Parts: sequence; C-alpha cells; structure tokens
Amino acid sequence: MAHPSRVKSKIAGSIPHMPFQEFAANTLELLLEELKKAKIPNARIEVSDSEDGRHYACSAPLVNVLVYTSHSLGEEQEYKDLLALYQYCPDCKNAVRVL
Repeated sequence: MAHPSRVKSKIAGSIPHMPFQEFAANTLELLLEELKKAKIPNARIEVSDSEDGRHYACSAPLVNVLVYTSHSLGEEQEYKDLLALYQYCPDCKNAVRVL
C-alpha cells in the first residue's frame, strides 16, 4: 500500500522511501541513481559491504547504503548526521530502508 504524497513529504522529506519500506531494485547502481535524483539537500551517499549482515531470505551478504550530511566542527573534526540507511541484497535484488 502506497502512502499519500502528503504523508511522505512530512515524514521523509526528499528521501524517496519511507522507513522500513521494502522494494525491488534491479541493481545497486539503480538504487544509488534513484537516491541521487531525489536531490536530498547537502546529502552524501556512502556504500559499504556488511561484514556480519546477511539477508534472512537467502543468507547472501547485504550491502549498506548510508545517506548523510557532513558538518565540519573544526580543522580535523567532522560530524555526520545520518538521514537514511538502506540495505540491499544483490542476490534477491531487494532493498529496504532501515532508518
């Protein structure tokens, strides 16, 4: 069931998915492209392999996608504010927004 656009705009801002929403993503590149197209203000996207996380349905290793903003607190200090966390299963071609 899709959420009305008025609900999405209040909860998600410019992030294209609701928390805990699972959806099909044919490739990781397509998911990253969708996130970039959303033009989330000042956002950066970071991709990493999950060392311990496995997809419950197929036991394949998951890929983590972090969407965050970065703020400098001084010369060598940086503060990252996490906006969204996705997990992607390349075997099942499913993604879920965790946060």
